[in-house]
Amino acid sequence: MTKLTSGIVLALTLILLNSSTVQADTSDYKVELLIFSHKSSDALSDEIWPDIDSIPQRRSRSLKYNQQGQNSAYFTRLPKSALSLSNKQASLRRSSLYRVLFHEAWIQPIGETKGEHVVRLNGGEILDNGLYELDGYISIDKARYLHFRSDLFHSRRLSPEESLMLLKPSPGPTLTTNTETSPETITGMPVTQLQDSSTNGNRYLTQTRIPDFITVEMESARRMRRNELHYLDHPLFGMLVMISPAE
Repeated sequence: MTKLTSGIVLALTLILLNSSTVQADTSDYKVELLIFSHKSSDALSDEIWPDIDSIPQRRSRSLKYNQQGQNSAYFTRLPKSALSLSNKQASLRRSSLYRVLFHEAWIQPIGETKGEHVVRLNGGEILDNGLYELDGYISIDKARYLHFRSDLFHSRRLSPEESLMLLKPSPGPTLTTNTETSPETITGMPVTQLQDSSTNGNRYLTQTRIPDFITVEMESARRMRRNELHYLDHPLFGMLVMISPAE
C-alpha cells in the first residue's frame, strides 16, 4: 500500500510540474497592428496578379469590442488611449499616399504552439463585391523569438484606367528609389523592414473581362523581437507590427 501511495504521489507531482512548465512557457503580450493601403496605382502594372475572388475560411476568433467599465479580456480591442502607434497613424492619414485600413491593439497569451490562437481581422469598407478592403488572419507563437504569421488580403475598387492597366502586358518590375515611401519616412523611426516574397505577385492573371476590383494576398511568417517596430511590405499595402509584454 505504501508503494502504491508513493507512486500516486509521484505521478501527481510530475503532472503538476509539467503543468507549471506549460504555464511558464505562455506569457501575455500586447499586440498592435497598423495596416494601410498604398493609394498609388503605379504598382498595378509592375506585377502580374493572381485572380482572387473570395477569402478562405479558417477556424479563428474575432476581436471583441471593449465594454465601458469592464476590464479588458483576452482578444478585446484596447481603448484608443492604449495605442502606441497613434502618431504613426496620424502621419499616414495626413499623407495623400496612404489609406489606413486597420489600427487596433489587444492582449493575448502567446505560447510555443503554432496556430493556437488564430485571429481574424477585418478593416476598411465593405466593397460592392462583398469583400472588406482588408481581411485575413494572424497568429503568433514563440520560441527564442516571437513568430508572427499572417495571411492578409487587400481588396480595392479599380478606376477604369486601373482596370485597363491590368489587361496591358507589363515589361516587368523596375527598381526605383522613392524616399517618400520608405519605411523610415512612414514611421519616423528605424524599423525592421520585411519584404514578403511568398505570394506577392509574379503569378499570371487570366482575364476574360475588364476587372472592377482586385484582391491581393500578403502571406508572411516572420521572426520578431519584442518591443521592436516591424514593417511588412507589399506593393499595394503595408503593415506595422509591435508586440510587447503586457504590463
